[in-house]
Parts: sequence; structure tokens; C-alpha cells
Amino acid sequence: MDVMANVKVESDVVIDRLMEVFRSVGYDGASMAQLADATGLQKASLYHRFPGGKQEMATAVLDHVSEWNQRQLVDVLYSSASPKTRLTTALRSISQLYDGGRLACILRALSHGTAADLFRQPIASIFTKWVDAFAHLAQDLGFDQQTSRHLGESTLVRIQGSLILAQTLNQPTLFEQALHDIETDFLIN
Repeated sequence: MDVMANVKVESDVVIDRLMEVFRSVGYDGASMAQLADATGLQKASLYHRFPGGKQEMATAVLDHVSEWNQRQLVDVLYSSASPKTRLTTALRSISQLYDGGRLACILRALSHGTAADLFRQPIASIFTKWVDAFAHLAQDLGFDQQTSRHLGESTLVRIQGSLILAQTLNQPTLFEQALHDIETDFLIN
């Protein structure tokens, strides 16, 4: 592996570990000590990588999530594959992202407290892309524009709502059932 690839892998590992802290305790709850412990780096090394401190770390996490969103959802849902293949691939990626309903949504974790104002725009952008991509798929499946938009919005609401419920009740199957119901709703046309 060349040096640049090694740096990218190391950087991805750091971002993933930062994301787990933010996902667990939110932006306000994440201390520099927790972030340093999770990454295995000294606080000085974290500040060297992220001179803007915790806010820059959370921004890097959101950038990482946005890239994943583009690659695993948006590009898939707009691809030339059959609509059914696009849908099942996207829903499988969502299930993997949230470990079948066992993991909290990082976007939700970064959308309250002092983080709400800091990250409202990038989080809204990611969610809007989800809605638009699922609405596009619905149109490709033959739904009219209004119904397609509704399906796009309700898909996001059902995913986020079922995640919260699955975790609160410790029943991840509620999340998987919601994904199954979403698939059924799209393929009913």
C-alpha cells in the first residue's frame, strides 16, 4: 500500500472513531478526552489534525457521512439499474449503516443542543438528498410527482422514527420491519 493510501485509511479510521463518540454522547456530550481516547491520539495530535477543535471534527464526520450518502444512496437510487435493484441495494445499505437498527443516527446526534445551529444546513442537505433520491426512484417506478415526493419524505420519516423506536424499546426488528414496509410501498405500483 502506498503512503497516500495508508494516510487515507488512517484518516477514515479516525473519522469512524470520532463518529462513534458523537453518535454515543452527542456533540455537547463529547469531551476532548473522550475523542482522544476513542482515536488513540493525544489531544495535541487531534488539534494538529483538526485545528478547529471539536467543531472541525464534527464537520469532518458530517463530510464523511455526506460522501457515504452520495455513494451508497444517491448514486445508487439514480443509477441505471432496475428500480427494484436500486431500492433493495439502497435499503440494504441503510440496514448496514444502522447495524439493523442497533446504531443511532449520527445526523440526529448532531442535530440538537449547540450542534443544532452549527450543523443544521449540512444535515438538512443530506436529508434532502435522501428524500429527492427516493422520490426519483418512485417516479421511475411509475408514481406521479406528488405521490413520489410523499414516498420520498415518508421513507425518511419511517427510517428515522423506526430507529428511535427500535433503540428505545431495544427491538431492532422494528427497524427492519420498517425497511420491509418501505420496500413493499415502493413496489406496490
